[in-house]
Amino acid sequence: MSRRWRPMCHRPTRRRLRHWTAASCVIFVSSRVSTDCPGSSSESRLMSEVTVIGGGIIGVCSALALQREGIATTLIERGSIGGEATFGNCALMALSEIVPLAKPGVMKKLPGWILNPEGPLAIRPGHLPAALPWLLRFLRNARPHRVAQICRGLGALTAHAQEDFDEVIEAARIENIWAENEVLYLYDKKEQYLADQFSWQLRANEGYHVTELEGSALANLEPDVDSDGKFGLIAHGWRSFTDPQRLTYELAQHFTELGGEILSAEVNRIESTLSKPRRLHFADGSQRDVDKLVIAAGCWAGRLLKDIGIRIPLAPLHGYHTDIADSGVSLSRPVLYASGGFVNTPVESGLRIAGTVEIAPLDAKPNFRRAEVLVEKARRKLFPGLKHTHGSQWIGARPFMPDTLPVIGPAPDVEDTWLAVGHGQLGVTMGPTTGKLVSAMIAGRSPAVDIAPYRADRSYV
Repeated sequence: MSRRWRPMCHRPTRRRLRHWTAASCVIFVSSRVSTDCPGSSSESRLMSEVTVIGGGIIGVCSALALQREGIATTLIERGSIGGEATFGNCALMALSEIVPLAKPGVMKKLPGWILNPEGPLAIRPGHLPAALPWLLRFLRNARPHRVAQICRGLGALTAHAQEDFDEVIEAARIENIWAENEVLYLYDKKEQYLADQFSWQLRANEGYHVTELEGSALANLEPDVDSDGKFGLIAHGWRSFTDPQRLTYELAQHFTELGGEILSAEVNRIESTLSKPRRLHFADGSQRDVDKLVIAAGCWAGRLLKDIGIRIPLAPLHGYHTDIADSGVSLSRPVLYASGGFVNTPVESGLRIAGTVEIAPLDAKPNFRRAEVLVEKARRKLFPGLKHTHGSQWIGARPFMPDTLPVIGPAPDVEDTWLAVGHGQLGVTMGPTTGKLVSAMIAGRSPAVDIAPYRADRSYV
């Protein structure tokens, strides 16, 4: 039987929160959710008007936005709130990271990446045949005109990120969760930056500008970073989060305070009748009727979508991080090492060194050598004073579309169903904005952003 989630009466510590799951609260409920506050003894109960599948940042923000609209909402999560890709990301609101992975020149680099299991983009041995259709679409999106279109699509979403985050964080009264930071992009040589002008011009076209730094100005900015001979750029308006999972947890807690319900359950199948979802079937054999449905299940969405006749080219791209508690490195801002393709962020648990893209099956075993390579590069190229190279390692599957644009909007040919998946590396950045778009559509209002570029039935090339 599914279980109801109830927020703890105190703020959890990081350790407790990281291992806490919705299933730790044994309070059973029926398929109806009270519109009163959690804990109410009222007998008045109504069926949830909307059910959201997925308890990552996208699902939580969607459920919260709906509940704030006054729409009775249930959120279903199979594991811990914010425990998958949300937990391990780079902990950034990455406003200007709107240039897709596929861009001009990627075709020349791809063979080397395939042959180098420790490169910035790797394909797990034996997985190439299965990944080939997705890769071909990915490469076709690398043409200049397509990259420009994709940047506009991503930029339209990130343009709302600050305002939308401010709104939900203030409403939820979340404290000490973020710092408004510049981010330092770092190249080994200025020539590498000049060779990357296509990307920087695309960012400038969307209103994202940078300040160039080198020499003593760069050296004085971050004393613990080896800046000798390097070239830097300051991008403004970013934010770094001390703990993305705590952020998601506290937003979920606010959702329940508004009367929302969270169930701990794994959805195995969506049953539909006459092009409309009717019932969810859970792994434990129980069932739950649904009225309206939002699918925000990240990499696990593809299997559920097939149940209702929807196929989208969603692929799991695995990322890695290492959190080093006593690193000996002090950073006043995140450092994005552009020449190495990874990010270094000061977080609550220490220094987070995160990045890489590995194309592999969703259930692939971790190859933590990729995380170790990042730390070794960080020590060799950036942080000569790094005290330790060992820490807490993580692997997570990020849901990617071949055009890097998320899928947001109504499910094609399926009534009362909306999709919010495929945000790739920008899930945290786009969480509140996606939630507002989804809730506006369900409430019958025009969304603040034209959703045409994100429709599920678009051409993925």
